[in-house]
Amino acid sequence: LEPLPYQVARWVSGGWDAVEAAGRIFNAVVVKDNYDRPVLLFKNTWNVDQLVADSPEIGELLPFALPPTTSIDNRSKKGRGKK
Repeated sequence: LEPLPYQVARWVSGGWDAVEAAGRIFNAVVVKDNYDRPVLLFKNTWNVDQLVADSPEIGELLPFALPPTTSIDNRSKKGRGKK
């Protein structure tokens, strides 16, 4: 394994639609996380700021993302029915 030359990762809050709306993205690599969400890899924060300035269609870029909610929450609520 070889390390990649990227130091900054940002999750696209608008999902794949926002990535497509932004068009061609320079100075970043688009990858997906374990939940198939778009993640942009940048060499530095200057490249992040430049993308946001040049392509406002990309929307909000988040420094982290939480796992999506699962049906576990719904299953625990089902057990709280009428007695």
